[in-house]
Order: sequence, then C-alpha cells, then structure tokens
Amino acid sequence: MAMEAWSLAPFLPCGLPLALGCRRLWRLGYRRGAWIAGVALGAATVAATLPAGLLGPAAVAVCAVLVGLPVRFMWWWLVWKA
Repeated sequence: MAMEAWSLAPFLPCGLPLALGCRRLWRLGYRRGAWIAGVALGAATVAATLPAGLLGPAAVAVCAVLVGLPVRFMWWWLVWKA
C-alpha cells in the first residue's frame, strides 16, 4: 500500500493554483466569491482531470493548472481595478 502511495506524489501540487487563487480572493474581502469559485472550479478540476488521467500525470497537472487560471485572472483584475 505504501509503495503505491508514492506514485501519487506528482499530483500533490495540482490543486495549489486554485487554492492559492481562492485564498487571494478571500484576502481581498471577496469571501463568498472565493467559496463559489473554489467549489465550482474544484468540481471542474475533478471533471477535467479524470479523463486526463489516461494520458498521464503531466496531463493531469496541466489540466489542474488551466482550470485554476480563472481565479488568478480574477484576482489580478480586482487588484488592478482597485
């Protein structure tokens, strides 16, 4: 069991772009928006990475990063606007 767990190591940082983007929105005071974005894009990440898992860990990481980009763009836009 422990030997198989190490094969999941490349997937550990895949959720970080979304989580860090939501945290930035949270710190700007958009708490409800951060929750909505986290839940909606988290579900989209799961839906996108399941088929990407057939292509390998690199495809899963790319899908996870791409799905987390809207939150980062929203944070950048809100900071630029203020």
